[in-house]
Amino acid sequence: MEAILTHLTIFLTALLFSYILSKKTGIPVIPIYIVAGILISTIAHIHEAHIFETLGVILLLFYIGLEFSVAELEKNLKNILSVGVTDLVLNVTPLFVVAKLLGFDNFTSFVLSIILYPSSSAIISKLLIDYRKLANPEVDPVLSILVFEDIAAAIFLALISNLSSTNSSPTASLAITFKIFLFIFIAFIIVKNTNKLIDIAFHRLGTSSEFVVLLTGSLMFLIIEATLGFGLSESIGAFLAGTLFAESSFKHQVESVVIPYRDLLGSLFFLSFGLSIDPKIFSVEIIPLLTLLLILSFATKILTGIAAAKLYGLKLKRGVSAGIMLLPRGEFSILVAASTPKLLPLTALYVLTSSIIGSITLKESDKLLSVIFRKKKKRKSKLTRSQLLGE
Repeated sequence: MEAILTHLTIFLTALLFSYILSKKTGIPVIPIYIVAGILISTIAHIHEAHIFETLGVILLLFYIGLEFSVAELEKNLKNILSVGVTDLVLNVTPLFVVAKLLGFDNFTSFVLSIILYPSSSAIISKLLIDYRKLANPEVDPVLSILVFEDIAAAIFLALISNLSSTNSSPTASLAITFKIFLFIFIAFIIVKNTNKLIDIAFHRLGTSSEFVVLLTGSLMFLIIEATLGFGLSESIGAFLAGTLFAESSFKHQVESVVIPYRDLLGSLFFLSFGLSIDPKIFSVEIIPLLTLLLILSFATKILTGIAAAKLYGLKLKRGVSAGIMLLPRGEFSILVAASTPKLLPLTALYVLTSSIIGSITLKESDKLLSVIFRKKKKRKSKLTRSQLLGE
C-alpha cells in the first residue's frame, strides 16, 4: 500500500508540474503528460498505473459521448456525413496504402492508418477557444468532422480491440464490424426512448453531487458490462453511456461531477501511456518514417479542409485554414496504439510532434494564410485622369 501511495504521489506531482509547464509555454498539455511519463519510466519501473489506462479510456469516451445529443446528430446528419466520409476516405485510404508499401502487414497497416486518422478534439477545441477562432466560418465544417471522427474512432477502437485478441481473418472482421453496428443501432434506439427515465430519476431523487455520481457511475458501468457481454470493448460502451446522459435536461449537473474525474483519470492515462514506453526503443532509424508520416498525414488533412470548405460553400483560403485546424493528433491515436504495442514508440513521437507543430501552426495561422494568399498589388495606371475619363 505504501508503494502505491508513493507512486500516486509521484504521478500527481508530475502532472501538476506538467500542467504548469503547459500554461507557461502554451504547448498543449497532452504531449507534456506523455513526456513526463517517459521521464518517470527512465528512473523507476512502475506498473501500478495500468488500472488508469482502462479508467482513463472509459472516462474520456464517456465525456465525448456526453457531448453528442442523438437529436442534434439527426438534425445535422447530412452535413456530418458529407464532410466526415470525405475526411475518412482522404485520410485512411492513402495512409493504409503507404503503410502497405512500407512493408507492414494488412492488420498493422490498418491500425497505423487509424492511428494517423483522427484529429484531437481535446486539443483543437481548446486551441479554438484560446485563440478566439470559434467565430471563423470554417469552424462549422471542422466541428462536423470532429463529431464524425469521434464516433468513427470509437467504432474503430472497438473493432481493433476485438481483432487484436481474435482471429483477424476477413470473415472475423466482418462479423465483428456487423456486431458493433448492430449493438450501436440497438443502443441508440434504447437511448432515444429511455432518456426521459434519467430526468424522472433526477426529478424525484434530487441532484445532489453524491446522487449524480452514483447514478452516472452505476449506469455507465452497467452499459459497459452489457457491451463486454456482447463481445465488444468497454470503449464503445462508455461512449454510448455518454450519449444516454447527453439527452438529459440535467446534462450540466452530470458534466459538473464527471469533469474532475475525467481530468484526473484522463491525465493519469496519458502519463501511464508514457510510462509504457521504453525510451531505449527510440532510435534515429524511426525519424525518416516519422517524417514521411507527418508530411503525408498533414497533407491529407489540408486536402480534407479544402474539400470540406467546398462542401460548405467556402473559399480556398477558408479550406486551408480548416485543414490547419485539423493537424493536431492526440487522445484517440494513443488509445488505438495501446492495442498494438509495437506501434507505441512511433505513435508517441507522432502525437508529440503533430500536437506541437499543429498547435503552433494553428496559433500562427492568420500570418501563414496572409503569406500564402498574399494579395497582388494593383498596378497604377500610367494613363492620365482625362484619358481614363475618355476626354
